[in-house]
Amino acid sequence: MNYQSSVPVSPTMPTPGTVPAPVPVPPPQFGSGSSGSSGAGQFGSGTVSGPAAQSGASGSQFVLSNSAAIRAEIHRFESVHPNIYAIYDLVERIDDLALQNQIREHVISIEDSFVNSQEWTLSRSVPELKVGIVGNLSSGKSALVHRYLTGTYVQEESPEGGRFKKEIVVDGQSYLLLIRDEGGPPELQFILMYSVVFVFSLEDEISFQTVYNYFLRLSSYRNTAEVPMVLVGTQDAISAANPRVIDDARARKLSNDLKRSTYYETCSTYGLNVERVFQDVAQKVVALRKKQQLSTGPCKSLPNSPSHSSVPSASIPSVHINQVSLVMQTAK
Repeated sequence: MNYQSSVPVSPTMPTPGTVPAPVPVPPPQFGSGSSGSSGAGQFGSGTVSGPAAQSGASGSQFVLSNSAAIRAEIHRFESVHPNIYAIYDLVERIDDLALQNQIREHVISIEDSFVNSQEWTLSRSVPELKVGIVGNLSSGKSALVHRYLTGTYVQEESPEGGRFKKEIVVDGQSYLLLIRDEGGPPELQFILMYSVVFVFSLEDEISFQTVYNYFLRLSSYRNTAEVPMVLVGTQDAISAANPRVIDDARARKLSNDLKRSTYYETCSTYGLNVERVFQDVAQKVVALRKKQQLSTGPCKSLPNSPSHSSVPSASIPSVHINQVSLVMQTAK
């Protein structure tokens, strides 16, 4: 099930009886969050050409950033099959044939799931909404995400974060909601591509200050007026031993500092406001997208331009131009 691009590659196949070393995945450029996937398959790469290979003062940083991201994604994608081959070789060393077959079936299932990921199988007409969740390990963000996805409560925080998908309906239309629970400070890829839910715990001062730090990091790379944001204070860790230390006034001041983002207090234990958080941020993304579509409407031509010249209407073919929202894609 090896797919090739227009520029094929020839990965080194393992010699029978040997176990090739795992192919490392490049580390993230920023922060310490998990990269989500563990590797990539034999999908072709190619040399960088055209605008991405050109240097220049104007726009060069953006072009180079794209080029680096593209090459990192190719490397990630190409690294999965060598690692899977290594697993198959290790499986062959298991004496218990029943266990060997069970493990092999699981690896095949993982491989199939990877090569049939959404960029290859999902119609481009299916709209996506990208929501990122940030906060430190005391914030309660993982419990928030888990409650939203499963309707149940788990107390443990996930240090590595995670990537999740769920259908959500906004204004009567279904969207594929891509949720990225960031395992540490937001990476550059995260900062440039996601709307943001900032999460802190109402009984933890450090988690509260972390939101400020993460917001400053975000604002150094993006115009925050163009980033849909929601602020969440979690109640789950509050107890007699851990009383509330962030009062409502401080939380709402932080909300104002975050460009007047909506503020919710949630309780993942009972589900208080959990659905509202994700529905709200999704609504904000859709509203911003519609606003951007309107702002990039048809150009207004001058009276003497070709569109105003005297041409019989019958000679002009009927063309319908669909306004398309430009949404940056993530490699997860």
